[in-house]
Amino acid sequence: MLVIASSLLAQRTGISPKDSVQNLGEVAVKGFETNKKRMQVPASIGILQISDLNRYAPTSLVPSLNSIPGTRMEERSPGSYRLSMRGSLLRSPFGVRNVKVYWNDLPFTDAGGNTYLNLVDLNTLGGIEIIRGPAGSLYGANTGGVVVLRSRLDTLSRDPQGKSNSLSAGITGGSYGLFAEHLAWRGGGKKVQWQITQAHQQSDGYRENSSSRRDVVQGDLLWKTGDRNLISALLLYSDLYYKTPGGLTQKQLDADPRMARPATPATPSASAQHASVRNRSLIAGATDEFCISDSWNLTLSSLFSHTDFRNPFITNYEQRDEKNLSLRTKLVHSGSLGNTPYKWLVGAEWDHGWYRIDSTGNNGGTPDGNLVRDRVNALQAFLFTQVEWEPFRNLLVQAGVSLNHFRYDLERIIGQPMVGKVPIDFNNRWVPRVALLFHPYSTWSMHASVSKGFSPPSIAEVRPSAGGFRTDLQAEYGWSWETGLKLSIIHNRLQVDLTAFRFDLQQAIARRTNSSGSEYFINSGGTRQSGIEAWIEGYPWLNTSSRSFQSLKLWSSITLSDFHFKDYKSGNTDYSGKELTGVPRQQVVTGMDLSFLIHCYLSSTFSYTGRIPLTDANDVYAGSYSLWQFKAGWKGQVGRTRLDVFAGVDNAGNVLYSLGNDLNAFGKRYFNPAPGRNFYAGTVIRL
Repeated sequence: MLVIASSLLAQRTGISPKDSVQNLGEVAVKGFETNKKRMQVPASIGILQISDLNRYAPTSLVPSLNSIPGTRMEERSPGSYRLSMRGSLLRSPFGVRNVKVYWNDLPFTDAGGNTYLNLVDLNTLGGIEIIRGPAGSLYGANTGGVVVLRSRLDTLSRDPQGKSNSLSAGITGGSYGLFAEHLAWRGGGKKVQWQITQAHQQSDGYRENSSSRRDVVQGDLLWKTGDRNLISALLLYSDLYYKTPGGLTQKQLDADPRMARPATPATPSASAQHASVRNRSLIAGATDEFCISDSWNLTLSSLFSHTDFRNPFITNYEQRDEKNLSLRTKLVHSGSLGNTPYKWLVGAEWDHGWYRIDSTGNNGGTPDGNLVRDRVNALQAFLFTQVEWEPFRNLLVQAGVSLNHFRYDLERIIGQPMVGKVPIDFNNRWVPRVALLFHPYSTWSMHASVSKGFSPPSIAEVRPSAGGFRTDLQAEYGWSWETGLKLSIIHNRLQVDLTAFRFDLQQAIARRTNSSGSEYFINSGGTRQSGIEAWIEGYPWLNTSSRSFQSLKLWSSITLSDFHFKDYKSGNTDYSGKELTGVPRQQVVTGMDLSFLIHCYLSSTFSYTGRIPLTDANDVYAGSYSLWQFKAGWKGQVGRTRLDVFAGVDNAGNVLYSLGNDLNAFGKRYFNPAPGRNFYAGTVIRL
């Protein structure tokens, strides 16, 4: 049996509250290839299980990811995700940058540093792991962190007894024209298990010019070809379309938060220009896990993706044809030196992207004839190795390092100036990490680590919408120090994860906009980012034999940030000492999950976000806001059919806030208002 497979997640559908408490302390953490219980991992890693993903409407990842301390996900318009970990939002006006994302062992982030996280349907996920802060020793170029997405088939079906065929279907409807449905057909036996998923989601949107639609078809496969070999595969096609209403000024926000960006004497409105995004992507990948012997394991992964991306904006129309090929391999050896166990791994990842980028003017949603075409090749390659050693029974040492190479080749093949190929080559960088875990008792542990982060600019930053090639843009880098305490007491009924960190970043990349609203990026000197993150989860009541109240879970996520610029001058202006743009000083999310009357459940979530600086000068802030969310349902079995009927409300207090601000926006168009009070209801049927 594969060693890797022996540490797989322990989640199952339909588990009782008692089982979920027992499993909480037993979930194996994949991050940094530790494959140990959460208490035994020398890092603070956020974990979202299926029960956490199901706490909210089955249509968005935003509230689930925001329940993890140090993590902030935003949605400027339906379908337009941004993800920030420990301040990495500074350089992400849209999309997911400076964060590496993996689907199981498959590299999901492309060679140019971008991740289309909005292609993924929530109903295909079985769990998420989040590593906050630099993790380049194993995962390559990043300073924000790493997200590992777990397939629901991988989570549910690695069962030596095999699974019989099953069918599930779900439908959800709600405010602002929300409609979503999904189908999943799972089957197989002891050797082969597979799942085919289809999902559709659409919404009219809260604001003018903010409707969205997404269709996803996905296939997952597990194939045990022998006693020592396991192949997993992913095939995903996603067709995503969403309109972009654009940012508003404070005056416009106060007048009508549902309007789209209006016209000015210089530019048309977002509606007149049909501002939107269309993304058609095909992703295919496979992983082969081979147990060479009782002490050696080899994993080989490959992924290919093709994206047709179109983005009519206020002032221009961009079309991109993107192809990416990623290969990743790792060799793991487990052994012992006398009575002290160790694990050593060595591996490599190679990511190559071929991109054709067309830019024209936008004539009411149609490209005009002023074509500029660029060809961009991106190469990211790194070698990595890590040793994990337990010199004493209660001490774990983890040390790793990677050698990173990053290169762009840019060439303008239509339009001016025609200067031939323009290479941008970032010097090879060593990215180390050393971590210690002191674990004297099963109920608590302490950990400390020091690591380096390194993140070159993405394609969208070296070739910005403002035009030209930014060959002078430097990679950002810095050192992170982290220490933490973990508790698991009262038979795992109370879990605490407390972390303090400091990250000193050099050559930080920041966003700017010109008079037309097009963006460009600069190196803004350094930042000093210190913070405290806390996760607390407990069961004050647990009695699974009761017919009235079975369980009550209380949980809280707390993020306190003290992030500032240092040595940052722009022209004659010195921003040193100013708060880091786009990062709230406080973010608190707390909730309650109640199980009662055997089949009924109720979840409530309260979140508070402190005020957010919107400019590097800190002369404009988005105000603090508080949100309430509720979801209630009935889950049971009728004959052979399992039912889950639910209803919920988001933003119950009807608060006016912006979930995704435009930083340093020209014309003071900072705000993208989020939906007011909205309701949803639905059902899931499993046969």
